[in-house]
Amino acid sequence: MERTFSSVNTLFVQHVAAYTASHTGERGKDAEGEAVWTLAQLAEMFQEWIICGWQEREHDGLRHPMMPRCALSPNEMWAALVAVCGYVPVPLGREDHIELMPLKRQKINDYGIRIDYRTYDHKVLNPYRGERSPAADGLWEIHYNPHAPSQVWVRLPKPDQPRGYVWEAVPWIHHTLVSAPFTDFTWQHIKRTVARRTYRAQHEHDLALALRELLERAAAGHGTRREKAVAARARVAGTGDELWGILYGQQPEAEADEPGEDVFNDSEDDEEPLVDDGALSIWPTEHTPLSDSPTGAAQEADVPAPRRPQVTVYDPFEESLRW
Repeated sequence: MERTFSSVNTLFVQHVAAYTASHTGERGKDAEGEAVWTLAQLAEMFQEWIICGWQEREHDGLRHPMMPRCALSPNEMWAALVAVCGYVPVPLGREDHIELMPLKRQKINDYGIRIDYRTYDHKVLNPYRGERSPAADGLWEIHYNPHAPSQVWVRLPKPDQPRGYVWEAVPWIHHTLVSAPFTDFTWQHIKRTVARRTYRAQHEHDLALALRELLERAAAGHGTRREKAVAARARVAGTGDELWGILYGQQPEAEADEPGEDVFNDSEDDEEPLVDDGALSIWPTEHTPLSDSPTGAAQEADVPAPRRPQVTVYDPFEESLRW
């Protein structure tokens, strides 16, 4: 890395106008009077130099089998390989996008999968509840999107599939309760606001109610500055997911199973103990709780509840199988 930085400095950076060097002894006479470039302009010049300068230098490790005594540059070697093998641009498929998301390795329990006080469950998990995965650690590979945590993806073995596995989308059990888009940032804000005063399943339900109340209150133009900022970040993320769904198509939302009643104890994968950390109650004193109507405060203020986007990713592999 140090050698690469030194080469970039001596071959490119020192020739840029207004170069100030590492100390005054290496600086030009009138660096302040020369042209000053923006970061975007510097980035464009640097990318052009990588192609036309850096990759035009001969490299001893690049040899053509028909000319073993002649060292080639990266551009020359690339041209030789493309002439032999060709070039096929391959777009990322649905599996590639899922595998690039954050990863957790967990068990699939009787109640499903729990991540950060959110329970994900679906009937596709039924054959694998309490079972070990084929991996060496016995845990299942689970990926989630921090900008849309209303569902996760689980890699499940399918011998009849070409890849030997399939990605199954598993929804949050309270996704019908919270229809507006939210992010992990919004969820962390709710966790700090709502104190846990009951058993695990009821506390998760309280968190979902508080999240819905926050999003609906912010959509109606009410709430504190902090709450409006939290809701605004969630709306921005939701807009991005809608555009993503338009580009890659949409798939029907998976139907969640009815969650069972949880007992008043903590399972081994719960992240937090049952303690009161001084957080506020579920309904802050300066706000009005939800009404008894299903849509809550948003309809009371004549504001329609935001539509929850259904997002999936275009899969070129599945498209080729259909053709």
